[in-house]
Amino acid sequence: MSQAKPITNKENLQAALDLARKGIPVFPFRLVPNPLPGIDPRKKPCIKDWQNRATTDEAQIRRWFGKWPDAMPGIPMGPRTRLLTLDIDQKNGKDGFAGLRAIGFDPEALSPTMVATPSGGRHAIFRWDEGMGNSAVGLPVGVDVRGEGGYIAAPGATHAGGSYRLLSGSLVDDPLALPEALKPRRKAKEPGQGEPTGLPFHVMREALMALPNDGDEYASRDAWLKIGMALHCETDGDEDGREAWHGWSGQWPGYEPGATDAAWDSFKPDGGVTGWTIVTDAERHGWKNATVAELHRQFDLERKLALFTGPDEAELAEIEALLGVASDAPTADQAGGAASRLTFLTPAECDTLPARPYVIKGLLAQGDVAAIVGAPGAGKSLLAPRLGYAVAQGAEVFGRRTRQGGVFYVAVEDGHGMRGRLSALRQDHGEADAFHLVSGVSDLLSKKGELAELRAAVKACRPALVIIDTLAVAFPGLEENTAEGMGQVVAAARSLTKWGAAVILIHHDTKAGDRLPRGHSLLNGALDVSIALTRERGEDTVACELSKNRNGPTALSIAFSIGTRNVGVDEDGDPITAAIAEDDLHATTKALPKLTRGEEAVMGHFRELTADSSLPEAELRKACIDGRRVSQSDVPDNRRRTMEIALKGLVAKGKLHFSGGAYHLPDDPMERFSDALGGDDEG
Repeated sequence: MSQAKPITNKENLQAALDLARKGIPVFPFRLVPNPLPGIDPRKKPCIKDWQNRATTDEAQIRRWFGKWPDAMPGIPMGPRTRLLTLDIDQKNGKDGFAGLRAIGFDPEALSPTMVATPSGGRHAIFRWDEGMGNSAVGLPVGVDVRGEGGYIAAPGATHAGGSYRLLSGSLVDDPLALPEALKPRRKAKEPGQGEPTGLPFHVMREALMALPNDGDEYASRDAWLKIGMALHCETDGDEDGREAWHGWSGQWPGYEPGATDAAWDSFKPDGGVTGWTIVTDAERHGWKNATVAELHRQFDLERKLALFTGPDEAELAEIEALLGVASDAPTADQAGGAASRLTFLTPAECDTLPARPYVIKGLLAQGDVAAIVGAPGAGKSLLAPRLGYAVAQGAEVFGRRTRQGGVFYVAVEDGHGMRGRLSALRQDHGEADAFHLVSGVSDLLSKKGELAELRAAVKACRPALVIIDTLAVAFPGLEENTAEGMGQVVAAARSLTKWGAAVILIHHDTKAGDRLPRGHSLLNGALDVSIALTRERGEDTVACELSKNRNGPTALSIAFSIGTRNVGVDEDGDPITAAIAEDDLHATTKALPKLTRGEEAVMGHFRELTADSSLPEAELRKACIDGRRVSQSDVPDNRRRTMEIALKGLVAKGKLHFSGGAYHLPDDPMERFSDALGGDDEG
């Protein structure tokens, strides 16, 4: 390796900007230590989804290199740039130059555009043709192709070992096609989509390392590749999987890091093998694990009861039939006959079943359907993105742990306003690449709506959390007060949980203010979690109470304060503000005035009788005495006395004021934030 020299962020930033100005998209990557001793550091992108997020936007490039001062610019190969690279190495005992000469090619004159690498290798630039990915199959040792799914360091990139230098040509010239003799020969693969086992990664890595790779058993290339494809399926090709692949492959005496990387980059999700291949082989060699043993036990129980197909697919088929969307569940005929939907578990078996993974500990679990309900302006559309943002980051929220995962926020009602709120959250909490604001959804109810498309996206991306904001707008024409109508909502939400996501529905509460979701009671009955929001007029804190919680106590309470952030300026130069839910751990223990049953009933009458902030005394009294919600007594005087006590309590607690012969709601200094909170329709 050449003499080390100081890394200067300025050089790498300038190289990135020069390429961007020529129309070539770039992204940042870094060198990270290789887990194997004596091996050069490996490259790792600084951002997820770098293939699509690579950009020519100079402002974004400056932000990236400001955040990662040690980053270098990378160029994606494949469809984004229509470029492909033949990577020629001369290190670690490999000599790609000699290999190319042996088959009749001059490595120094392969392409008009050539880049020298710091280790003495070459990047020969060619035209990318459809379907060309990363591979070294059929090429000399020390030579591999970087196509779709691969990238190279940009000319001008610099690290401690040297620089990538453009020797000839230009990346914006029309490139030549890769010579036919140098195109990788792909092995035929079995069709079929492999589904991950869902086992924790540390369990899969432990099983992998139990496979002996220092002898004859995995010496053949096919046996080696089969294990790699299984690991790639299990980890979705991520960097943890790559490290484990190198760690296991490194036991083989003929291990080559470049070939191992090239094989990993060539794997596709259609190889027909899954992580169970690794687990089964490991168990054959005596490896045991309690988590896997529990899964085997459950499978054996299901087989014993002839219930292996399980109730979930049958239930899903009914849901999809109700919604009129295409089903990917097998019919009874396809499954070999109708299967019973009953299961029979002993107390001991129930005791040994693993707990469902949480999304937000004690509050939301995998596969839950939850609702956040409240009056307009209560802050529902502030709490929901705050929870989602924390899940996307894997960060604590309101003092509770989250399990990091993708988030789909389906902003049906106010996508523009939600963009501002997300900008505010980003200011306070940093990046959240796993959070995705989903637009374009307007109908999850009709057969022509977007439910099938949304389900396909959830299946493909496997987010941990899907938030629908709001129920009323996402299901246009819904008859909320009928069991059939709310049944369709529950069916749609449940269909989105099939692949492990939890679903949160944002919805109004009832006019009576009883903290229950509006509409037929079927919805509340089907919910796993219901969070009711209350923001009293004159208060700057939103209280969140759980009326239902299948993951913990309903006594669990959280609260947040509503703040605002400047997120830009308008065409007149005036600031644009957005509302944000500010975590308020002190407020979680702050006891807001608790209403008695009679006081809640009076407030319910008040809200029903006026959309304004005041109501004549006589009108409120008549409704309370004539009705039976405040008191169920048959004696009018008893109902009147109960009403009097409730009214006095409401005035004492500041919930109502009395003047000029009418009861009034207190003034609300937070009214100035009404636009940020969603106006009169939603909060």
